[in-house]
Amino acid sequence: MARSRAARVALATFVLTAALMLPNPGGPPAAARPVAAATSGELFRLYLGAIARDGAHLDVSLSNLTPYQGGALLVAANDSVAGTATLLGRQYPLLPDGTGGLAGFVGIGVEDPPGTTTLTVSVTRTDGAPETMLRTLTILKTDWTVDYIDLPPGVGDLLDPAIVQAEQDRLNAIYSGVSARKWAGAWRDPVPGPVTAAMISGYFGEQRSFNGGPVGGHHGGTDFGVLAGTPVYATSSGTVELAEGLAVRGNMVIVDHGGGVFSGYAHMQSLAVTAGAPVVAGQLIGYAGTTGLSTGPHLHWEMSVGGVLVDGLRWLDGTQGF
Repeated sequence: MARSRAARVALATFVLTAALMLPNPGGPPAAARPVAAATSGELFRLYLGAIARDGAHLDVSLSNLTPYQGGALLVAANDSVAGTATLLGRQYPLLPDGTGGLAGFVGIGVEDPPGTTTLTVSVTRTDGAPETMLRTLTILKTDWTVDYIDLPPGVGDLLDPAIVQAEQDRLNAIYSGVSARKWAGAWRDPVPGPVTAAMISGYFGEQRSFNGGPVGGHHGGTDFGVLAGTPVYATSSGTVELAEGLAVRGNMVIVDHGGGVFSGYAHMQSLAVTAGAPVVAGQLIGYAGTTGLSTGPHLHWEMSVGGVLVDGLRWLDGTQGF
């Protein structure tokens, strides 16, 4: 016959109280200590949250314990209805995964310091109780490449700091958004694949020098050196957040995958979707080109997690554990 929660708690309290009253010829265990001192005429009581609390123990899983600078990891927690993961002062949402738990991505910035750090996962359990778990990560250093680029006359005018900043401010506002989870399954190539090293004309994170200028910054995405008119596909399901021409990135599509994860596709020749439209993984969203600040046909593809740009190629090769 099933006992009520109150009955189970009462029984556990009675058994533990009785056990503490039994004589102990060997003396008290070295590690034993009462939770609270008994007053005259009062029995010792030992309360165990795991016995008194309904539901499963909190289990937090991480897809990778040693992410690289520019990498990401998938965080999952069971038996919870809401939560966040916090790393280096940045908070990332954990959203319902459809199985009674939570899941979400955490981004590692290109300038995040290598070494050991702590990820804090705070959740609300299905019974309403708050719970926090700390997990240790080791961020690995990435050796960034340097690319020296010569821009044709006139193209460099688009590097005007005011133009660049205005566009970046707009993208930052989009990438800071959080919506319901839309991504599902494995992430796919944004161009006809499989992706090979020969297709890459610019790597994420590389530092650049334009027209002999100083080396600086980090490239915010991956450049695929494909022919003009090459189909471009959504890397996962989501909603089109932006589909228009920009000064620096040219014709661009941004897809909101939910949970603070976005993918961006820039310099396209033409677009095949409009803002607000739902898309699925592998759906045609445009065609590669050379619009905006570009020296030749290619696709610039970027991934953002909680406003942190990360290396999209790592989402395709399985090295991050998802």
